[in-house]
Amino acid sequence: MNNNLGIGKRLKKLRLSIKKTLDEESKIFNVSLNTVYRWEHDLCIPRKPVLMKIATFYNVPYEWILNGDRNEYAAETNGKFDDYIPDAERSTEQMILNMIRKLSVSNKYKIIGYIERMCLEEDRI
Repeated sequence: MNNNLGIGKRLKKLRLSIKKTLDEESKIFNVSLNTVYRWEHDLCIPRKPVLMKIATFYNVPYEWILNGDRNEYAAETNGKFDDYIPDAERSTEQMILNMIRKLSVSNKYKIIGYIERMCLEEDRI
């Protein structure tokens, strides 16, 4: 995979894509402003659960944040990161998204919590 951009540069691109400050992003992910600064300058990387939250928040693949993509430039110029996701995974994700869109906001947050717990369990295996 093309790793010309470090994780920090990808995180910064994501933050700037929605015009958020370091301080605003630190509040979104419940970390200090210094932590976000350190991420973006490749002085440290977020732990997996936080990276999963970041990927979900920005609607990008977790793997893209970690590794970039050989089609990174093309994906960014189109404003889409979907080209990175394999077809089988894309259709499964689309089915899940269609179901989630029908839920109330409070139930959507419950789903997020459930998925986060599942991801943490996966880390332990």
